[in-house]
Parts: sequence; C-alpha cells; structure tokens
Amino acid sequence: MSTSAQPVRLARPAKKRRRIPIAVIMALSFGSLVFLSVGGVLALSVGANFRNTFDLLGAQSTLLIDAMEDSLRAEMGDAENAVDGIAQLYAQGEFQIDDKAMSATVAGALAAASGVEATLICTPDLVCRGAARSVENNVSTGAIEHFPAEPEKSSQVRAALEQRRQVDGRQWGAFVANEFGLYAHVSVPLARNGVTQAWVIAAVELQKLSDITRELSSRFGTHAFILDGEDRVLADQRLADPDALKNGVLPLTPLATYGDPVLAAYSSRKVGQEFDTRRARDIEIAEIDPSVDNASEWSGDTTYIAITRKIAGYGDKPWTLGAYFETSQISDEIERVMGSALLGLGAMAVAVIVAILLGRRLSRPIQAIAGQATRVADFDLDGVTPLPRSRVLELDNQASAFNAMLIGLRAFSTYIPRSLVAKLVRTGEIGIAEPREAVVTVMFTDIAGFTTLSERMDAAAAARLLNHHFEILCRAVDTHGGTVDKFLGDGMLAFFGAPDRLKGHAAAAVRAAAAIREQLEKDNLEAASEGRPPLHVRIGIHTGSVIVGNIGASDRVNYTIVGDTVNVSQRLQDLGKQLDPDAATAIAISGETASRLDEEFETIPAGKHRLRGRGEATEVFQLGKVATSESPRLDVHRAQAG
Repeated sequence: MSTSAQPVRLARPAKKRRRIPIAVIMALSFGSLVFLSVGGVLALSVGANFRNTFDLLGAQSTLLIDAMEDSLRAEMGDAENAVDGIAQLYAQGEFQIDDKAMSATVAGALAAASGVEATLICTPDLVCRGAARSVENNVSTGAIEHFPAEPEKSSQVRAALEQRRQVDGRQWGAFVANEFGLYAHVSVPLARNGVTQAWVIAAVELQKLSDITRELSSRFGTHAFILDGEDRVLADQRLADPDALKNGVLPLTPLATYGDPVLAAYSSRKVGQEFDTRRARDIEIAEIDPSVDNASEWSGDTTYIAITRKIAGYGDKPWTLGAYFETSQISDEIERVMGSALLGLGAMAVAVIVAILLGRRLSRPIQAIAGQATRVADFDLDGVTPLPRSRVLELDNQASAFNAMLIGLRAFSTYIPRSLVAKLVRTGEIGIAEPREAVVTVMFTDIAGFTTLSERMDAAAAARLLNHHFEILCRAVDTHGGTVDKFLGDGMLAFFGAPDRLKGHAAAAVRAAAAIREQLEKDNLEAASEGRPPLHVRIGIHTGSVIVGNIGASDRVNYTIVGDTVNVSQRLQDLGKQLDPDAATAIAISGETASRLDEEFETIPAGKHRLRGRGEATEVFQLGKVATSESPRLDVHRAQAG
C-alpha cells in the first residue's frame, strides 16, 4: 500500500508546561465571577451600611461636642470680655485705681458677665479691691457687693498674683478654692503709657461648667463631662447638684476616686478607627469597659462609647470635653447590618457552589472531546467513540463535526499505514518527514508459489487470503516498532529505525521475523483444519543506509525508503528458496544485520553469496532460534561483522 499525503513539517514539541483541566478552569472562572460580582455588591452594601452607621455616630458626636464647646467658650468668654473691657477703659484713662469711676466700671462689667462671680483689681503690693455677687446659703442672689482695698489673704491668690507678674497679656491662671467653691480665673494687666499699674481678674465658678454638662446630658440622652487633662474631673452632672460639696463630690477629684466606674476606666479605653475624620473633627471615639479597671466594684457586662475632644487655653493643661453612653444604643443598628451581611454571605456561598457545579457540568462535554481527540492524535481510531449530542448549540455543533471527522478518518485510515502516521505524530520533530539519509533495517517478505495458488482460487478468496496473511505480518511489525512501507503483490516491504530513531532496530526486525514465523506455523495448522491452503513465506533482512522521507510529486507523496539496502533485502528473500526450500518460513539475514545481534539470537552461517546487482559477495545467515525474556540465553555461534 502507498501513503499519499502532502509534505508535512511537524512542529517540535513545546517545552512541557503545567496544564490545568478545563473543569477546574470553568469552575474557578464561574465561581470567581460570581464571587467577585456578588461579593463586590455585598461588600459595597455592607460597607456602606457600616460607614453610614459610624458616620451618623460621628456626626452626632460632633454635634454634641460642638455644642459643649460652644457653651463652654461662651461661659469663659464672658470673663475674658469683662477683663478686656476694664483694661481698655483703664488704658483710655476712664478711671483711676480706687476712685468711684473704678468701682462703677468693675460693677458694670460684673453685671454684664453673667458667668462671672467676682471681678478684682490687684496692685503689685498684693492689695485687691473689687466686686462680687452676693451668696446666701451657697446660692447666688444676683446682687453685687463691693469690697474695699485690703491685702489679699488667700495664699492661692497671692501665689497666682506673684506668678502673674512674669506674664504679659491675658492669662488663665491656676484654679482657686474658697469656702464658696472652686474657681477658674482670667487676668489682664492694667497698663497706661506702657507701664503696668495693676491687674484685673475675673473669677468663674466651676459649677457653672457642670450646669453645662447637665443640660447637654439631658438634651442628648448621654453623660457629659469635662476633665482637667485626662486624670481629674472638672465638671460633671453630679457636680451640678447644689449639695455636691456637702456630699463630698468635689471638682478636680481624680478619676479613680470620683465614684464613676466608666470614668475610672477612661485611661484603658480602646480608641476606634472606624469613624470618618471629616465628620468627627478632632474627636476621639473610644470603647470603655468598666470591668477592666473596676473588677472588684463592677459586676455588669455593659460597655460604653466615649466621645471626647481636647481644647486648650484655659490653664496649664488642655481640657477634655466628652460624653459617654452605652454601646447598646448603636449595637442594634450594627447587629442589623451584621445580620444582612451574614445573609448575603450565605447567598453568595450558594451562588458560588451553583456556579462551580455549572462550570463542571459544562466542562464534561469538552473533557469528552479532549479525551477522544487524544486518541485521534495517537491515531487510535478504533478506540474513539462518537460524541453524544448536546443541548448547547456550540457543543452540539462541535460533536457533529467531530463525529463526521471520525467517519472520514476511519475511511481514510484504511489506505495509509496507521503505525507510520502515529510515529510521525509522536516523534514531533521539525522536518522529520523530509528526506534524509539514515541507517535502517529493511525486511522484505514474499509468499512462495502464490501465483500458482491464486490461479486455483477466485478473486474474492485470494483477496481474503492475502488480507489475513498481511494482518499477521503487520501485527508483528507494529509490535516490534517497525514501519510497513508498502505491499507489492503478495509481498511486503517494512523497515525499522525510521521515522522514530529506534535503538536496536536490527534486533527488532529479526524478532519481528521470528514472530511472523511462529504465527505462520500456528496459522498453517488452523488452515489445514479449515481447508485453507498453507503458505510458505520467504523473508530477507538487511541493515544499511537508505534515503527515507517524503518522496513523490507535489500532489502525491509517499513516506518511503529508497536505496541499495532495499534491493539487498529483496535479493536475500529470493535466496531463501535456495537455502531452505522446504521451510514454511525461510528467514535470510545479511552479515551486516547479524553483526548487530547478541547471544539471544541463533544465526546459522549460510556462506557468502553473490547477489544479483552487487559486485561483492554478501555473507548470509539463516535465523535459528530466538530467546525470549523467559528462556535462557542461547550458547550458539554468533556471526562477526565482515
């Protein structure tokens, strides 16, 4: 049989790289797509809900702290405006120290500043005079009382005045306490013509600040407070009680001993980072767990949110404005957001699983196509099964095209050697089918007396006999790695060592011949029982150089071999009828082939013969026994290369 095909340049196999099954790709693709899309929407939704919740908290916190700061600055601003106004009038010469105009100015400034409890003018000799609001039973009556100049007796005031000498401009000094309460005070120099003559001082009772915290606590439903730094209570709704002093609730009490477990745990607060600084301007929002620092006093499991802001300018340390409330006031909203997030995660998980299953389901037809295509690539057409139809249009079209291709390939494969095509595909070398010179082992077979035998048979019977015979030969050649080139009447030409570079091709060819001999002996026994005529076969084997590759015209090419080695193998086949005319299978091998065999092969010298077409005599051997993997090696004469 001849192989007819266009010249083919086979690509070199690419470097082996890691491959991923399409089932994995489709499952990951669908799953990832669903995860990214659903997960993205879920993340945006949940994230937006969380941001809205915390932004709302930040906005409310800012509103509360802003209101507290505005009230505080208004209260303290009354005192600042009072001393600034008196200092300005003195600089303009509107009054003199200790004259009636001074008393009127001080009283007027005190009356205009509702948050100020007393206004004093003190000279450098620590003598003070001024006015104060009248107090009865620790409650201000609103009346203004004047008191004459006298040396200041309070050590706290004297210390403050001594410190005041060293500072220019307006200054808030240290807190001053007396029998009526605790006061913050602000002072400004009274100067004329660049010379300081005295200082004007305005005192603000800290209980006024506690009134602010009480009012804001009631308005916002929280607990407002003001701290001196971060360690002492300056104002609190408890301090706003008129009887606070009697009950021992005092300003500037350390947080740890103030009696408020939430403020006592303020130093161990956990500052949150979830709040938008654009909304919560300069505000710290933290969580306070009273059980941390009050384990022996606190038995509850409630936690609190504290919102604070620091302001400076009213003393040596900045003040902390703040408020706290139970976490449960915002936990309901957060729980609702978390519930929706969990529900969304569950839905996303189900969607991802469905997407993965769908991807695997869609990949099955593609996997089936790949498996069948692999068999086609190996030219194992008998192992290929038609693909089932599909409801998916593209997969159905692919299955139909594949099945039609399979029918065509099976029809086409009857006219070409499948083993040759499979070897060309497996080799994968660039230009492997291009003509090249190579050393191969050639086998030539022929049926003795077939012409006479066929004259006694009809054409159909002769064809069946030949097909059966060639099936035995081809199976042996394929099994031992050979390539069937063509059938010449009742003969066959095969070669070993191309297109794949078969190591030990001489031994493979001789083993194939021995297998043919064994199978023909069995077949002749079956033929006798079935009434078929027995066949006598001659085989010639020679190893040598040939031209192998695609040879032919542009529209008809055969992958074949040409050269003197082919002629020698044919002459050796002819010589077989002389060497062993009665043998069912006569195998003649050249000395070149015999020299490549080892002790597993029994080679029987048959002398040198001058073959037709060759000038020199050729050393010839007959093939005897051939050892198998189960049998011991033969201790026989081995031909040496001539």
